[in-house]
Amino acid sequence: MAVWFGLWHSGNGYSPPEPGDLEEFSSLADAQAKLADRHRHGYWRRSRFAFVARDPAEVLTPCVGDDCEISLYGSREVLDHPDRRIFLGPRGGVRVEDC
Repeated sequence: MAVWFGLWHSGNGYSPPEPGDLEEFSSLADAQAKLADRHRHGYWRRSRFAFVARDPAEVLTPCVGDDCEISLYGSREVLDHPDRRIFLGPRGGVRVEDC
């Protein structure tokens, strides 16, 4: 399993992520599960954010839009172009595409 680094875009109800918001995901499946949980259960269940540059946090993520996504990078140093994108499909499933 590969470690991934990602920036979560939570939809129009939130501001765009900044480099300090970079998170570490233990695998592609971990990132997919986090996106689904934040979208579907963010009103009542806390999600863990394993930030790279600051302490981890457990927070609620209410009002996450259907347009949420995670831009994934293979390295924490190079953030100019994502390697993959995780997003919600038209029927609510979590999809992955190469960038």
